[in-house]
Amino acid sequence: MGSGGLFLNIAEKLCKNACTLLDEKNQSIIVSGESGAGKTVSAKYAMRFFATVGGSSSETNIEEKVLASSPIMEAIGNAKTTRNDNSSRFGKYIQIGFDKRYHIIGANMRTYLLEKSRVVFQADDERNYHIFYQLCAASSLPEFKDLSLTSAEDFVYTSLGGDTSIAGVDDADDFEKTRQAFTLLGVKESHQMAIFKILAAILHLGNLDIESERDGESCSISKQDEHLHNFCRLLGVEHSQMEHWLCHRKLVTTSETYIKNMSVQQAVNARNALAKHIYAQLFNWIVQHINKALYTTVKQHSFIGVLDIYG
Repeated sequence: MGSGGLFLNIAEKLCKNACTLLDEKNQSIIVSGESGAGKTVSAKYAMRFFATVGGSSSETNIEEKVLASSPIMEAIGNAKTTRNDNSSRFGKYIQIGFDKRYHIIGANMRTYLLEKSRVVFQADDERNYHIFYQLCAASSLPEFKDLSLTSAEDFVYTSLGGDTSIAGVDDADDFEKTRQAFTLLGVKESHQMAIFKILAAILHLGNLDIESERDGESCSISKQDEHLHNFCRLLGVEHSQMEHWLCHRKLVTTSETYIKNMSVQQAVNARNALAKHIYAQLFNWIVQHINKALYTTVKQHSFIGVLDIYG
């Protein structure tokens, strides 16, 4: 029996256990294994099985929303590594709730240990998170003109690993599936565009040209830097303030406040920290919105949990 068939067999037994009157216990699956072993795919098999056999009893189509969370989480949390073209770079626990008739009534997802460093660094032959390449692949669409994006090869944060493509993967097609999933989960067009603006801003942030001054003791960014202009425009922040604080830091003591210059390396480190923080906050917002879409006020009779351990 293949891994998919084996996992569906396990999922079926868990579902039967949850539905047995003599054994009304909550169930959970822990999906573990080395990188590339198939943890994420196995977790998707389980979710698809539960959604199929435990379809919702109302018009909410909650089972479709549970399945729609997968392409979104893969886009923002998965990346190509040397061992796996679709490696989860975070851990997730999904709890699927059932009513007394064992129909799905809702779900909740918790995430753990997002690999924030991948946003600003990738090893050879690895990629950043899929969503960046998907967005670049769709940059020619009229609605994305204001993002000022081009090919993924043109941005530092998406080209550090070398090859920006994955054999057999169409990033533009996957991006369309990601957008459809957002829509199914009730994310408005305006909110989707806000997400894409933040992602584009991160890419522009990575392309800032930070120049050394005064024998390396300080640095600066040109007022004409197009990527700084795009970053500020997309996020609605003041150009002069970003230009200043990307190259300076504030030290506050009990009696005084000092403004100190930063070297190029210090500024690069600060810039990368900002990019990681922005991405982590966006990731958390998307997870919260998914949970909001999957939330129910109906009393839960039992649940089946799926833990996909990152690695």
